[in-house]
Amino acid sequence: MKFKFNVNITQEDYIELNRIVMTETPAGKKSSKISNLIFISVCAILVLFTLITSKFSGEGFIATGVLIIAFLLVHLTLNKTINNLAVKATVKSLTKIKGKLPYSENSVLEFYDDVFVEITDENKTESKYSAIENIIVNENLVVLFINSMQAYIVPTRSFESIEQKNSLVEFLNEKR
Repeated sequence: MKFKFNVNITQEDYIELNRIVMTETPAGKKSSKISNLIFISVCAILVLFTLITSKFSGEGFIATGVLIIAFLLVHLTLNKTINNLAVKATVKSLTKIKGKLPYSENSVLEFYDDVFVEITDENKTESKYSAIENIIVNENLVVLFINSMQAYIVPTRSFESIEQKNSLVEFLNEKR
């Protein structure tokens, strides 16, 4: 065995994972682009409506400029907040529907030469490194994406040191 970690996932870790999914994965980036296009389309319609109702007057152009600046400010300041609220609401609704969080709070992750294993109270899952589609590392988490619906989370607090975290990431990148 190369590495073994006792992993304790908190709701904050799960929210961070979902934030990563929304901002750093291809599916999340596509969703964000669609959201931005919808926002821009709505703004364009409102701008056009303002110009038409003002009969393209000087005041209409000034009002349109103010409207565009206001929309941009709202979009830039609230976009991240709205995304965070959406993630939290999703986690909350998943908890209500299933009666528990949609992940195992406690597990053991073991990394061997040819496979890695997750052991929870409910089951034991063995996966080949070739199953890892993507690895995303930030200051709080190491996330091993198996597909768009499944990921393994290793919070930074599970590591004894930053060197151990970096060693795991290097090991995983070599294996996949």
